[in-house]
Amino acid sequence: MSPDAHASGDSEPASLEDIPAEWYDAFRHPRRVRLLAVLGASRTRLSLTELTTAIVENEPLECSTHRARDDVRLSLRHNHLPRLADYDIVEWDDENGVELVDELPIAPTTLTSLLEVCERENCKQLLDALVHPVRFRVCTMVADHDRPLDLERLASELAARDTDAFSDPEHGALLLSHTHLPMLADAGVLEFDHEAGVVAGREQAIPLVQ
Repeated sequence: MSPDAHASGDSEPASLEDIPAEWYDAFRHPRRVRLLAVLGASRTRLSLTELTTAIVENEPLECSTHRARDDVRLSLRHNHLPRLADYDIVEWDDENGVELVDELPIAPTTLTSLLEVCERENCKQLLDALVHPVRFRVCTMVADHDRPLDLERLASELAARDTDAFSDPEHGALLLSHTHLPMLADAGVLEFDHEAGVVAGREQAIPLVQ
């Protein structure tokens, strides 16, 4: 499967922190990342059978191929495709198949990085932690600094970047320390010392945020 995909229209592809809100949920599950990559590369309508085959060929098998096909097909029909259709990201039905409503909003390199995350053992946890407007921005900010950042500075920088939830830096610091940073630390994306209020990147950074 080729991961090539392009932004819609003549505009430049958006970074992961600038995509429309509905795309965060779309890219927050490895199977949805793979199905969107397949549809973006095919540039045509695919039957549910064709889409199932392409995904099975690109997912690690934990059971027989026949059982894997059944699992993928059922999850597409009853979970992932209805969810993406509700966001107007895909059009699909059993008779006519599946296609993207528009082209993917991210650069090919970003899609490649998402697919690389999908190959990791804790891919679901990583995507859930990373594919979020605030948490992804936190990761890129930490990656841009050679030294650890204190919590207050991180909250202030987020406020300066017009992140709505951080218009009040004090409230933003609470959100970071109790929600976003623990989630990123648990996924192994960064290190967070809650007592010291210090955030640092890890030696082996995730390519998606490098």
